[in-house]
Amino acid sequence: MQDKKTTLKKIAISVLSIIVFLGIIYLIFHLLGWTKISKEELQSKIEKTGVVAPLVFILISFLQVTFIPIPGTVTILVGNYLFGFWLSFLYSYIGMFIGGILAYFLGRWIGRPFINWLAGSKEEANRWIKKLKGKEKVLLFFMFLLPLFPDDLLCSLAGVLPITFLEFLLMQGITRATTIGGTLLFASGEIIPLKGWGLYLLGTLLVIIIVLFIMALKNADKINKKMDKLLKRFNKNN
Repeated sequence: MQDKKTTLKKIAISVLSIIVFLGIIYLIFHLLGWTKISKEELQSKIEKTGVVAPLVFILISFLQVTFIPIPGTVTILVGNYLFGFWLSFLYSYIGMFIGGILAYFLGRWIGRPFINWLAGSKEEANRWIKKLKGKEKVLLFFMFLLPLFPDDLLCSLAGVLPITFLEFLLMQGITRATTIGGTLLFASGEIIPLKGWGLYLLGTLLVIIIVLFIMALKNADKINKKMDKLLKRFNKNN
């Protein structure tokens, strides 16, 4: 019993330390005016940091998934301008992937108070949970794929929903690579133009995603059961 209390105390201290640390970073960024900023301004500020620009960019990508309300598309495109396609992909992936993991555990450790804060209110948090209930794995996967939903809230919601850490890692591993790569390919306009054949290709891909989403939604229970079976087999083998 004493060991359990000691462990819980250590976890509480660790969580509090992480929150305080991130809170300090957020405050610094807020005072510098980096939390409400245009793409051009963010670009300029990161560029001025010189040799540590990659680390600053990774940190911003990390915080974008947890505390700073900057759209992922903006940070990815800034990275593309500063570092090129592949380095932007790598730095964005590292920052967002780690940020997603932290958001997941903050949701799991702190629970509803943190979710309510991210959602803006208890009622809004309840609305999200009700919307995802019973189909959380399928819905979250497709929500992570589309740049229309709040990353920080979705990752933290995964922490309070019946989604294991391994399932969350698989979701993040696939969807982060897809969304970052898709943003760099389409939104930058450098590789696939946002006109002519590029628009036709983008439209086709969106139609495919929507069709897959509808099919997955209709078969959500079956997909969830299959995922559970696969994870049980994986856990047994390990």
